[in-house]
Amino acid sequence: MTRLRRAAPLLAALLLLGLAAAFALLAVDVRAWQARLRDDDVRFTAFRSVDGLWRSPAVLPGDPASVLLGLGDPLAYRHALQLFLVSQVGVGRRSAGSISVTRVSTENDLQGIASHARTGAERSRAADLLGVMTITTPTADNATEVQAIERAAAYFQQAIEADPTNYSAKLNLELLLRLERPAKARFGTDARGGFGPGGSHGHGVVGGGY
Repeated sequence: MTRLRRAAPLLAALLLLGLAAAFALLAVDVRAWQARLRDDDVRFTAFRSVDGLWRSPAVLPGDPASVLLGLGDPLAYRHALQLFLVSQVGVGRRSAGSISVTRVSTENDLQGIASHARTGAERSRAADLLGVMTITTPTADNATEVQAIERAAAYFQQAIEADPTNYSAKLNLELLLRLERPAKARFGTDARGGFGPGGSHGHGVVGGGY
C-alpha cells in the first residue's frame, strides 16, 4: 500500500504526459487534415481523375481529428462529386459498364448526402448534383424524358429549399424551365450540356475547406 502511494505521483505524471502527447498528435492531425483538404481540392480541380484524393493523413488510431472537424459529410460529398464526373463524362477512361455501375453508386451516395448531411449547404449541393445527373442521363423515349424532367426539377427545388443561396441550383432550375418542351421536342445534346454543378467552379473549390 505504501509503495502504491509512493508510485501514485509518478503514475499521475506519466498519465499527464500521455494525455499531452495525445493532444499534441491530435493537433498535428488537425493541421494535416487542413493541408490535405486544401491540396487535394486543388489537385481535384486541376485533374479530376486523380486517385487517392482526401485520404486520411492521421497519426492517431481512429482518426479523431476528422470527427472533431466534422469531415464525414464534406468528404462524402467530395468523393461523390468525383464519381459524378466519372459517371457523366467518363473521366479516367472507364468502360461503359463501369461507368453505369459508377452512376448507380454515385446516385446512392448523393441521395444519402441530400437526405442526411449535417448542413443545408451540403444537402443542397448533393440535391443539385442529383438533378444534373437526372437531366443529363440519356432517355429512351418521350415518356421517360418527361419523368426525368420532373425528377430533375424536384431535385433542383429541393436544393434551393435546403440552401436558398445555392446559385447553381437556381441557374439549373431556370435553364430547365426555359428548355422544357417535352410535348414538342426532346432535349438535344447541346441543351443537356448546359446543366452543371457549381460546386467545382465559380464558387470556390468543391464546397470549401477547413
